[in-house]
Amino acid sequence: MNSLVKKVIEAHGGLEPWSSVDKISATFRASGSGFKQRGPLGEALTQAPMQVHIATKVKEVTFKPFLSEDQVGIYRIDRTWIESKGGTLVESLDHPREVLEQLPQGAPWTGPQLIYFLGYSLWMYHTLPYSFLEPGIVCENAEPWSEGGETWQGLKVTYPDSYPAHSKEQIHYFDSEGIMRRQDYTVDVRQNLKIAHYMLDHQVVDGFVFARKRRICLRGEEGQPLWERTLIAADLENFAISRVRR
Repeated sequence: MNSLVKKVIEAHGGLEPWSSVDKISATFRASGSGFKQRGPLGEALTQAPMQVHIATKVKEVTFKPFLSEDQVGIYRIDRTWIESKGGTLVESLDHPREVLEQLPQGAPWTGPQLIYFLGYSLWMYHTLPYSFLEPGIVCENAEPWSEGGETWQGLKVTYPDSYPAHSKEQIHYFDSEGIMRRQDYTVDVRQNLKIAHYMLDHQVVDGFVFARKRRICLRGEEGQPLWERTLIAADLENFAISRVRR
């Protein structure tokens, strides 16, 4: 195991405790121009908080409510869908990543398309850094990044094509304690935007460290964050951990 990966896993809660985690739940609120640009449903998404339930053993995320008080959104890697609280299917989408990659620029997004973007993003964010150990993921040390009087260690991560991520290669940055502070990537699924993603206001929940605030902005040519071009703000609170029954 890469020594930096080992350090950050321990800093975020430890591999052995993580092995018993089955689900992460939180209250999630999203805002920013990145959603308004996705059309009427993207803007509607920002109007009210949702409860998110992130499965850790499988790639699945549930959103309650989703766009309407009587609807639930469900993400899986190859299919997303909306159903009523009673379980009646409302709308679904197979192979959502392929659909988004082919969507004309400026076209409004559907509910299942929004679920895919939110689902794979939140699943990736909240299973890191433990998912660095998944088969096919390659980690290697990268150049550090200095900001605000601090120097953060860099980790270059290469994801396999089968892994739902913003881009195949990403750089993650960690402070001296091993806490993830920034993540650089391009959004391959749409527009190839160069992104600097900051994790803020960390909280320890049942021994695990989570960021309660995420700010996602464009990244300049020298790597600097372009805060005036912040695309997404994500706020999470009321974290809860569910564990596997043994």
